[in-house]
Parts: sequence; C-alpha cells; structure tokens
Amino acid sequence: FRGGGLDEFRRWVTQRTTYPPEAYEKKIQGRVFLTFVVEADGSVSNVTVQKGIDPLVDAAAVKTIQSSPKWNPGLQRGKPVRVRYSLALLFVI
Repeated sequence: FRGGGLDEFRRWVTQRTTYPPEAYEKKIQGRVFLTFVVEADGSVSNVTVQKGIDPLVDAAAVKTIQSSPKWNPGLQRGKPVRVRYSLALLFVI
C-alpha cells in the first residue's frame, strides 16, 4: 500500500468503511473475509468475499476495497507482478 504496509491499508479501510444503516439497525456484526488482487499497474481488482456475514455488510466491505488508491505492485525479478491478498474486516456496533 503506498501509504504504508498492510497495517496502514487496514487503517485506511477502517476509516473509509461505512456501516450500512440497515445493518446497524439489525445489529449485524462480525468479520468479512475478502481476497483481492493488486495488479501489475498497482490497481486493485477481483475483490471477492470468501466468507461474509450479510449481503449489506459484505457489499460495503467490497466497495471500500474497490475504492483503494493504487498500490506499489509486487516485484518478481525486478518486474511488476500481480499479488493476491487476503483481508478480514471486523464490523462491530
């Protein structure tokens, strides 16, 4: 992540994730497990929910990851490559 490492990305995501009002009212909480790919150009793609808690919350998590600014791509032998990441987002009321 250009703003820092994976911990900084988690902070970035936490600050920008909006708890859906309907999910808040229904007291839906838990962890959403996602995977995504950082492409060779640094963009984020293929955001996928591996284990969700509710469609409302899952969609909010995906939307936040998709809005990520560009990353510094992974390098293999000095050339940019795609890298898959896994991330768990905690939604707590």
